[in-house]
Amino acid sequence: MMKRKSKWAIAASLAVGMTAGALLFTPSAMKASEEVVLASVDWVTSQLNPMKNDIANLKAQLNAQQQQIQQLQQQLASKPASPSLPSVVYVVKNNAAIRSGASTSYRVITYKQTGASLQVVGAHLTSQGLWYNIVLSSSSKGWIYSGDVSTSAVSSDSTKHVIALAAVNIRKGATTSYPIIATVPKGTVMVYIQPFTDSKGEKWYNVQLSDGRRGWMAAEFGEVK
Repeated sequence: MMKRKSKWAIAASLAVGMTAGALLFTPSAMKASEEVVLASVDWVTSQLNPMKNDIANLKAQLNAQQQQIQQLQQQLASKPASPSLPSVVYVVKNNAAIRSGASTSYRVITYKQTGASLQVVGAHLTSQGLWYNIVLSSSSKGWIYSGDVSTSAVSSDSTKHVIALAAVNIRKGATTSYPIIATVPKGTVMVYIQPFTDSKGEKWYNVQLSDGRRGWMAAEFGEVK
């Protein structure tokens, strides 16, 4: 009797197991499993796509930086080498302007004549060209354009002057229509720069005052020496 019951129990267990196995491998169960796998793939893809975008952006930034580096390297390669600094330069023309900075936009401190020697303490290359920083005195310095000087000594020309024969107006231009910048008394000595004759046949002198300002005076009121 007991043996017959055991056989029935084993048979029932086998039937239940076979039924469960059949259920697991039914089309509906297999479809659910596939959906789980597809959902997992979609999730992984959704995580990878932003990473791919970030990597693409990083590559683009890296390429842009490499291009900038190449441009800088080309600029450095094309930049002229710093010129050797002379210890002394010599003025090659009369009334060469000494300025407060390395550009014609800076004010004129003074003027130097041909043959003047100037001690150089520095140089600066600008869009206008090379400028030398020179010593004017123990307490002051200035800048002179390299085109106005030479590294070789030059013979100095005697500077001409204009002596006022009477009180005379110094104007901004070579006609009486220009404003007066100064009135100098008789006997004033000014640096002579150049003459000019207007369409009326009137002669004018371009002169430089002791304070460095330049202007024009009627030639009839001055004597060039």
